[in-house]
Amino acid sequence: MRAVTVGCLAALVTAAAAAQVQIDITRQIDRRTPIAVPDFVTAPGHEALGAELAEVIRYDLEFTGLFQLLDRSQFPSSFTGFTSDASAIDFDGWRATNAEFLVYVYVTVQGAEIAAECRLFDVIGAQQVVGKRFTADTQWQRSLAHRFSDEIVLFLTGEPGIATSQIAFSGGQTGSKEIYVVDYDGASLRKVTDHAGGSGKPISTLPAFSPEGKRIAYLSYKDRYPFLYILDLPSGASTPLSKNVGLNTSPAWRPNGSQLAVVLSVDANNEIYLVSQDGSSKQRLTNDRSVDASPTFSPDGGQIAFVSDRQGSPQIFVMGADGSGARRVSFHGGKAYHPDWSPNGRLITFVGEASSEGYEIYVMNADGTNPRRLTNSSGSNESPSFSADSRHIVFASTRSGRSELWTVNVETGEERRVPGISVSAQAPSWGPRR
Repeated sequence: MRAVTVGCLAALVTAAAAAQVQIDITRQIDRRTPIAVPDFVTAPGHEALGAELAEVIRYDLEFTGLFQLLDRSQFPSSFTGFTSDASAIDFDGWRATNAEFLVYVYVTVQGAEIAAECRLFDVIGAQQVVGKRFTADTQWQRSLAHRFSDEIVLFLTGEPGIATSQIAFSGGQTGSKEIYVVDYDGASLRKVTDHAGGSGKPISTLPAFSPEGKRIAYLSYKDRYPFLYILDLPSGASTPLSKNVGLNTSPAWRPNGSQLAVVLSVDANNEIYLVSQDGSSKQRLTNDRSVDASPTFSPDGGQIAFVSDRQGSPQIFVMGADGSGARRVSFHGGKAYHPDWSPNGRLITFVGEASSEGYEIYVMNADGTNPRRLTNSSGSNESPSFSADSRHIVFASTRSGRSELWTVNVETGEERRVPGISVSAQAPSWGPRR
C-alpha cells in the first residue's frame, strides 16, 4: 500500500491476553468498546500533525460501529498530553475513566519520511496489546493512521478494518462524467480518467474495482459508442475490454481477477456473458428473451447474482458461474435490481422500490431469506457496493438534492455521507483493503 512499511514494537500481545479481549464477530455486538485516542506525540512544531492523524484514527474507529470514542472532556483531569516515554502513562488515571483501551502514537518526521510508533494498551491490565511501527513518505501520512486503525480492529475482532480502502465512482455534471477515486473517508479525491477532447462524449461511468485494487473496469463513450474499458491505476493506461456492436455494460470482476461478467446485446438481446480480462474470449451465460442485467459474483466465484424480469417485474436471481440453475431469490413487492454480493458470502444487497417513497437500499441473506430495508430517506438511493469487511455498504443518494455518496452500517443501520467530495457522484464501487 503506497510505500508504507511496517514493523513490530516490543511487548506485543500474548495469546492469553488476546483471548481475553477477543470479540466474536459471528454474534451480534450489543455494545461498543470504549476507547480513548488522545492527540499523538510529536516533536515540537509538529503538534498540528499529531492532532490531524489522531483525528483520522478517531474517525476510522467510530465509523466501524464497534467503538465508543471517549470525548476529551472524559480524559483524566490530570492528563495534559502524552510524552515520548510511553512507560510514563498514568494507567491509574485512565482506569478512573470508562476507557477499556488507549491509543498511543509517537510520530517523528525526518525530511520527506514520517514514522509512527503505534501502541494499543489494555487500560485495565495496564499492558500493551498491539505494537506496530509504520514509515512512509510524508505525502502518504494519513495512510499510517489508517493502517493502525485496521490493526486495532484486527486485534479486537479477528478481521482487519477497511480504513485503507478506496471508493471509485463516476463524477461530474450532466454531459461530462469521469471516473474518480477517493479514500473511504472522503480524503485524497482524484480524477483517474480524463477523456474530454476525444472523438466521443466525455462520459465514463459504472466503475468496478478489480479484486487486487489496481485496475478499474468501466463504461465510457470516449470512442463515440458505449464500450467497456479497463484502467490500470498505476500507469493510467486504459485498454478496451469489450467493443461489440450494441450494448456493452455492467462489468463485474470474478474474484480471481481473470474474468469479468458483462452485459452485451451482441445477439440482439441483453444477455450476461463471461469475458476474459483482456477481452479475447467471451462465453454467453444467459439465454432468455427477458432482460438480464447487473451481474455480481459470489466471493468464491462459483455463482452469479443478477437482475431479470423473466417472471414479471425485475427481481434478483442467482445462477452458477457457468449459467446453470438460475433461480429467483428476491420476492420484493416492487422492482429489485443492482445486487452486490458481500465478501463474506452471507448477504446480497440490492435496490428496492419502496412504493411512492422512491428507491431504497435493502439487504437479504444470500439465499433470499430475511430481506430488510437499510435506508429510509427521500430521493433515490442507488448502486450499493459492499466494503471488504461486509459491515458497510456505499451507495449514491439524491436525498440532499444532488447525487452524493453515502454509507450505511449493515448491523446498526447508521447512515452517513462520505465527506469531501466536491462533484456529483454516482455508481460507487468499494475497493479492497490496500
